[in-house]
Amino acid sequence: MLRNNHEKVKKLILLYFYVYEMQCIPLVSCKAIDTAKLMIVPVFLAFSAFCNIWHFLYEVKSADNILDISINTNLLIGGIQTIFTVAVVNVGLKWNHNKVQKYFDNIVESSEVFLTEAREEFLSKSLQIANSIVRAFLTVYGATCLLFPAIALYQTNYVSPIYYQFPGLPHSSPFFYPVNIIGQILIFTIIIQLYISMDCLFFIYLFYFRGEIHSITAVAKLLSQKEHLDSNCDRILRSIYRAHREVFKNFGILSKVMWHFYSHKMLAMIFIICCSLFIYSQTNSIASGIILQMLAISLLVILCVPGQLIDSYSDNLRETLYESLWYEMKPLDQRNFLLIFIGSQKNINAETFGVGVISFATFVQVIKLAISYAAFVYAVLL
Repeated sequence: MLRNNHEKVKKLILLYFYVYEMQCIPLVSCKAIDTAKLMIVPVFLAFSAFCNIWHFLYEVKSADNILDISINTNLLIGGIQTIFTVAVVNVGLKWNHNKVQKYFDNIVESSEVFLTEAREEFLSKSLQIANSIVRAFLTVYGATCLLFPAIALYQTNYVSPIYYQFPGLPHSSPFFYPVNIIGQILIFTIIIQLYISMDCLFFIYLFYFRGEIHSITAVAKLLSQKEHLDSNCDRILRSIYRAHREVFKNFGILSKVMWHFYSHKMLAMIFIICCSLFIYSQTNSIASGIILQMLAISLLVILCVPGQLIDSYSDNLRETLYESLWYEMKPLDQRNFLLIFIGSQKNINAETFGVGVISFATFVQVIKLAISYAAFVYAVLL
């Protein structure tokens, strides 16, 4: 069961890099061409951002169409953020991804006596949950976002699904309608999937660590059972120590990636929520505003919930160790236990610049900041 769930989740991870690195294009003997494949997605995102800017500078005559302003503002912010994040997280720190993914393979293939059973139950369940949530989120989020191109098509008399028109393509051209309609729908769909796929990647990563910490905690509970304490205490302590050390080591490798990812993402989320709140404060279009805010908040939930779970499970591990029968252990085992207990005092946390530990408190903090900035802009400009 564990290997099966691991393979399902691993396919999602490999699909992510398959798309971002354009692995569908075969390798050639020219290093420059192989490296240029990595620039296809950033260039695509840059072109989309250029179209958004062009639309604001030359095509928008008034701010009457609030949905137009809101969609293109969000796409512009999301596109620029994704360009920076891809450059840093996917390209600059690719070694960290490879190292962490190898660690995931190792814990699944591990044959540690006590941990194997715990992982079959808890890590497997964690991966199953992550797989179900990510697939459902990608499907529902993508389908919901398609409502906006449909509304835009109706409002523009079936010309522009994202309200703008591609620069340099005249109305008289026979390609004007097919390029604008099909091209913009494809751009919108791809950008949305690219934007949320990175969130899902780190959601999966953190659920791996959630499952592993839960498995270690389950093994630590054996130290509260007298029969295991007498016969297997040393083996249990060694298993906990090795597993916990590897979690810390590999989470530290991943933290270097997450620090950049979360700093970019949280800043973008603040701007998106702030801009949407300000824009919809000037209109009576409540329904579309609520949908856009719900989509943004759902992204925040995907970003913050795994961080809170990791922190909570770290607390559970420490409490489980404290409640064990450590006072009945042999002196040598007590010394080994003390080393493990000291190591468990530091929680495993996802952290980033500006907001600290990623948790439910981060969720509230980002929303409060967005509302505060929107209120400030409203007071200054109006």
